[in-house]
Amino acid sequence: MLLLSFMDLGLNAQIVNIPDPNFKNALVNFEVVDTTGNGLGDSIADTNGDGEIQVSEAEAVTGLIVSYYSIESLEGIQSFSNLEVLKSRGNFVETVDLSQNSQLEWLHLSTNPLISLDVSQNINLKRLWVYNNDLSALDVSQNVNLESLRCYTNNLIELNIANGNNTILDNFLAFENPALSCIQVDDEDFANSQPDWVKDDSAVYSEDCTLSIDETENEFQLTLFPNPATNTLFIDSQLQRKTTFSILDVQGRVTQNITASNTVDVSALNSGIYFLKISSEEQVVIKKFIKK
Repeated sequence: MLLLSFMDLGLNAQIVNIPDPNFKNALVNFEVVDTTGNGLGDSIADTNGDGEIQVSEAEAVTGLIVSYYSIESLEGIQSFSNLEVLKSRGNFVETVDLSQNSQLEWLHLSTNPLISLDVSQNINLKRLWVYNNDLSALDVSQNVNLESLRCYTNNLIELNIANGNNTILDNFLAFENPALSCIQVDDEDFANSQPDWVKDDSAVYSEDCTLSIDETENEFQLTLFPNPATNTLFIDSQLQRKTTFSILDVQGRVTQNITASNTVDVSALNSGIYFLKISSEEQVVIKKFIKK
């Protein structure tokens, strides 16, 4: 009897904890596993039909397509340690832990409310598609095998693609990120010569975005205060000629165009994060501020 109890405990310990009911339902009841490598699901993950996903079943999966299943959490994906392809489009995932999925080559998480993503452990990534999300920062400097990066239509402020191997990145789409002013790359001249690299005109390629931002701010000598602001935002800057101001929300939409001045009335703005965009003939500077 005691032996049976220990056996039961051992079996239970092999079951993957998948708290999101929609994710578990997809794995158990739908053909979401790609066994042929053609990008389409053709098998359920629950191969023994017990209504659970054992660790052994998870480890057997190399391709997983769980798009449009109203999934809010991919918790449990860590046990899919041999996963090479993960497609989770059109769900409601905000964060995901992929630190244990070191074999990933293609990650497709587009059209989610994704707010953060750490792919530093996924060094085998070749394709990373995270467009139509809410990412404010993305760092792929550890992903030396990256051939395709699609991160357009986000809220990116920071983007680092300097992985020492930009020459194999033949598809790079980062447009519709209006608050992104600098993209860190291996080589500025190479980046500017790539016809299949697409960004907003307001963003520049630089080998050191930190230096670029510091130099820009020094030229403008720009300071915003108080920050957070309640009613009035003061701008301390030596303004150049033909300088224009505008305020952007976190979606990159212009909420207010401003005549060049040292004060900005922000009393009508809702509480939240905004960006003051200052444009001259030479450059564009974007500074974040908070409205109380």
